Amino acid sequence: MDRRQFLKATGAASATMGSIGLGFFGYEAGRDPESYTGWETHEGAQQTFNRKRYARDYPHYKKVGPTSRADARTDVIFYRRGDFMRSWKDNTGIEGLPEHLQEYYRKHPDVLNQDLYLMKEIFPKQRADYRKYRDKFILASAWSNAMGAVSPTRINQPPEKSDFPSRRRFGDSSEPLKMKSAKKTSKLIKKIAHELGSTLVGIAKLNPDWVYLYPMRGRGFEPDKPLEVPKHWQYAIVVGTPMSWDPMYANPNYGTSNDAYSRSRIIAFRLASFIKQLGYAARPHTPGTDYDLMVPPIAVDAGLGEQGRHGIVITPELGCNIRPAVITTNLPLIPDKPIDIGIQSFCKTCKICAENCPSGAIPTGDRIEVRGYFRYQIDTAKCHTFWSSKLGNMGCRICVAVCPYTRKSNWLHKAALKVSVNDPTGISHSVLTGLQKRFYPGPDPQKYYIPSLGGENASYRPPPWWLRAEDFIEF
Repeated sequence: MDRRQFLKATGAASATMGSIGLGFFGYEAGRDPESYTGWETHEGAQQTFNRKRYARDYPHYKKVGPTSRADARTDVIFYRRGDFMRSWKDNTGIEGLPEHLQEYYRKHPDVLNQDLYLMKEIFPKQRADYRKYRDKFILASAWSNAMGAVSPTRINQPPEKSDFPSRRRFGDSSEPLKMKSAKKTSKLIKKIAHELGSTLVGIAKLNPDWVYLYPMRGRGFEPDKPLEVPKHWQYAIVVGTPMSWDPMYANPNYGTSNDAYSRSRIIAFRLASFIKQLGYAARPHTPGTDYDLMVPPIAVDAGLGEQGRHGIVITPELGCNIRPAVITTNLPLIPDKPIDIGIQSFCKTCKICAENCPSGAIPTGDRIEVRGYFRYQIDTAKCHTFWSSKLGNMGCRICVAVCPYTRKSNWLHKAALKVSVNDPTGISHSVLTGLQKRFYPGPDPQKYYIPSLGGENASYRPPPWWLRAEDFIEF
């Protein structure tokens, strides 16, 4: 080792040893919900007003006479005006309307005048100006409508039908909008993804090797025919959110992937809707089984992180506590570059996930060649067998919970990450792994099994208070 390497190693080791001395304080800092990256305010942190001080026995309104219930057909303005415009005829006037509208307008002639004015004066002028100025507000309109998209349409049809917009939402043209530059478009898409709720977002040029050779059922492809990668699947946008942190640490019995799955799914649906309204093709690939491709290597290509020993992508911000979704598109974009933060060398010596895996599905050996690529290969059959034996929420996720990178974003975690990333010697890796085992010990992996299989229904960490059924329910 030359002098320069020695100084680097000494500096890394010194920083690591300093972290050990501050370990207890870092552990306490980790109890703060504000350090839950991507989930900072999930415990109502923004609801700060002391309402108990101002509580009263009765609301501010008072009953002053006989009460009646509202009629949605007339009192909800959108319903009433829609019904009115479908029914109104100049030659029959009010007599041609449904009885409930006749009765309402006789009681409220001023409202009838307003509704007629809207139909005869406002709407024709609005439509004329809309055609003239609509493109100025296309992003605002696309954003608004995307927020209402909670599921993809026509997703069980072939991609040439399901992926493309039937027409541009806010115009008569089926041609895509001309974007100024791929760089600006990429910046826009990332901002929209974050606004939609995505904690992480990255862009990759789609590698056809990551597309399944034969598709899953119900995705619009012929199930027994090899999947030909559509030409418009040019780019892949990866979005992702974390699972709720405290239940995640209490895996395998109290955690779930459904919370992050549902958020990432809705983000993908909405982002695909936004892209389609610009006139481009977009197809969401969402958890848990609505994928046409393998997500981890695409997330790696998009620069979100590196794939770990357990097969899950480890990110600098969330560790492996991320549930991603992908949107394939032909919208011109600039791909992000993959990153190297030392995960491969760290996983080579760490092995905590493999040691804690009750099924033995995670390898303790080196990476191997899998379909032409060098990577760790887990035994999915063993993994799923343990999944299926659990009494709590389906699944396991212990490997996510025990990973040293899956830590709250407090000052100690950030310092340890910087030490690990910038240590060329690997000395800090073994020290940090030791810290993980010291401060976050888990039960014997066999205790994770159900009692009838010789286990104790154990979890990696105690469950959060709001999931302890015995505290709320009489058994």
